[in-house]
Amino acid sequence: MNKELQNEIIKEAVLEATDHDSKVCELIIREGKALPALEPLKVKIAGILDSPFRFLQKRVGEIDQKKAFITVNRESLTITLDFNEDDPYSNGQIVGVITEHPTFKKFGINSGHYRTTYEMAELIKMNRSAFENIQVAMKLVHELKNFKAKVEKDLEKNNDDRGNRKILLQQTVESNVPEKFKVVMPIFKGMPKETFEVEVYFNPDDLTCTLVSPEANDTLEEIRDSAIDEVLHEIEEIAPDIVIIEK
Repeated sequence: MNKELQNEIIKEAVLEATDHDSKVCELIIREGKALPALEPLKVKIAGILDSPFRFLQKRVGEIDQKKAFITVNRESLTITLDFNEDDPYSNGQIVGVITEHPTFKKFGINSGHYRTTYEMAELIKMNRSAFENIQVAMKLVHELKNFKAKVEKDLEKNNDDRGNRKILLQQTVESNVPEKFKVVMPIFKGMPKETFEVEVYFNPDDLTCTLVSPEANDTLEEIRDSAIDEVLHEIEEIAPDIVIIEK
């Protein structure tokens, strides 16, 4: 910018900034490239299952319900709110999802993940507060760390020199580790604790173990459907014109 043009701009700016009392406000002039024009930031948030409802609680008056919709996917455990659907600059999305609680996930219940008895003992020792009875947990830790198994193998080989061979393998495992115990923990984030029975399964090949709970699986299914239905009901109460689509 040449000096004359700059002085002219300053003079005009000073005249505009002068108030009725002839007092001049501070004027700052910056040279260089201006900041680039940016598109508005789109709202995209993922949270726990009731996040779409929480968002609508505070913003329902600011969005056009006829230009919003909710999709429900029970298999992926999600509720998704999309709003301002026809505006590429201000459309947004709020995703609510049911996720396993870190404690439930840490134990690997129904995951099929096998551990050595020592690893399982350490896991239980560091998370004994998840047990209905801490004394049961510590007894289980002791028994797992001092795991005793009696393995009996009978191998019968019969070779008749004509290429026919019979192999019989029989294995019996007897241990002092209890098969079942009860734990108290949330199955999903943001939800109350549940009490359910857990069983210890052993792998016959290497005697590693895993935790299985049919009861927890049943509870998981019940919580999934009831929790999703509850959130949808709350949304319908405060935003009745938003269409809900099951996927």
